[in-house]
Amino acid sequence: MSQPTYPSAGYYVPPPAAQAPPPAAQAPPPYAQAPPPAAQVPPPYAQVPPPAAQAPPPSKSKGGFFSNLKKEAEKASKQLGKELDKAGKSINEAVDQNYQSALLDMFRNGNTVQLVSRITGQSLQIVLSPQGQNVLDARGPLDPPAFNTVWTVVNEGKNQVHLHNYHNYIAVNDGVTFIKHCPPGSVLSLETKFQLSQTQRQFVTLESVKEKNRHVGFLPTGELKPALASTKEIESQLGVRLISTGIPAYSK
Repeated sequence: MSQPTYPSAGYYVPPPAAQAPPPAAQAPPPYAQAPPPAAQVPPPYAQVPPPAAQAPPPSKSKGGFFSNLKKEAEKASKQLGKELDKAGKSINEAVDQNYQSALLDMFRNGNTVQLVSRITGQSLQIVLSPQGQNVLDARGPLDPPAFNTVWTVVNEGKNQVHLHNYHNYIAVNDGVTFIKHCPPGSVLSLETKFQLSQTQRQFVTLESVKEKNRHVGFLPTGELKPALASTKEIESQLGVRLISTGIPAYSK
């Protein structure tokens, strides 16, 4: 038997000699419709009385005794925290100003020192920037000490010092550390004055006297870190190497 030819996809062609369609279905005979049932009257229902209106909850009294007591306690706690913080800072300042050690003794007036950054392991030095300005970084050599890595100490007591290299002073102003030139005989400003603080026995930090809690600090690359973002942590910790003693003190 030969195979039929199939239609292409999308439509259907009936095969030849299709049989006549079956006769149409006959309509059913009419049926007598039953009358609809009479509507039943529902029995009377007892009405449920509406719920009684509830009394509003008693309003909370504002500014009651316990509320005021809590506010006063919070206020006193904040004030106590401020006073403790202030007292703590005063104690730390007193300790820094009166602390004595062999390390801090290296900062006698007229001594020369080399400062080694803990974060880089290299010395603080003055270099010339591409713009022709003297700048400070922590990428200097250690041995032998180069002239631009040696700092002369001007000690004003209470472990507060100025540090200069050929009258180019380390300074802080507006949260930025920079090098400030002060000619011999000029009056030194607070910008160049630092509070020494000893930490972990072998390190010191330089905190600006003019701007409290701002320190001379460095990034791991040796570049300066803004003083306003430098704390007493590793970025500001400096090792000290005594280079010489007995150098005449710089006259202010």
